[in-house]
Amino acid sequence: MKSMERILPVFVFVVLLGSNLLNISHFSFISVFIAVFWPLVAGVFVFGLIKLLWWWVQR
Repeated sequence: MKSMERILPVFVFVVLLGSNLLNISHFSFISVFIAVFWPLVAGVFVFGLIKLLWWWVQR
């Protein structure tokens, strides 16, 4: 579970970041910021869900 806690959020971040950067229509500071920000939010969300699941299983 500890390795999944590190690997899965990074995997989600990299896949979403790559997808966003490949599909960006024009490069500006705002569009690149949004393309990086939302995968970061998704990675943190997945990390939180894994922590919650780990806490729930140990309880």
